[in-house]
Amino acid sequence: MVSGQRVIAIAGKRFASKDTFAAMLPGPRYAFAAESKRMFAAARPEVELARLLGDRAYKEQWRPQLTAFTVDALARDPLVFCRAVADRIAAGGVPAVISDLRLRVEVAHLRSRFALHVVRLVRSDAARAASGWRWTAGVDDHSTETELDDPALWDEQVPNDGTLADLAQHAVRIEAYSST
Repeated sequence: MVSGQRVIAIAGKRFASKDTFAAMLPGPRYAFAAESKRMFAAARPEVELARLLGDRAYKEQWRPQLTAFTVDALARDPLVFCRAVADRIAAGGVPAVISDLRLRVEVAHLRSRFALHVVRLVRSDAARAASGWRWTAGVDDHSTETELDDPALWDEQVPNDGTLADLAQHAVRIEAYSST
């Protein structure tokens, strides 16, 4: 059953600045990737969750095991992380932001539970390259990067080839969605 609880979910390619944009929006922020790390750390007592979430070098040490854990978990249940995040959002009872929407099944699940507003953040390859992005076979053509390319899945598109101030102006406009 769809609740009236508003959720803004951000979709976009790697280096589109989804996390930066999410941080500009009000309300609690969630990420499916963070949920994967939480579950991984819960299954591996030797893993420090705080470091896994905030220390890039530490995360890279665990990346092969984390990736295997995530792939295995998603093979068993494609919504395992999405459902856990959705449950956290529902329990919070306030408008929320998801920073890493990537798959059609995630969109369908979230639309079935919330008043979902999907924002596609779009950044040119040149702007992404200026931030360190390089096209990588097997990554940039993977379904997690391409599955939401269909504009019919978005409620709106936000360009991100300008300044942080430009992006912030879009955030102010979108913020109205969570408060109406």
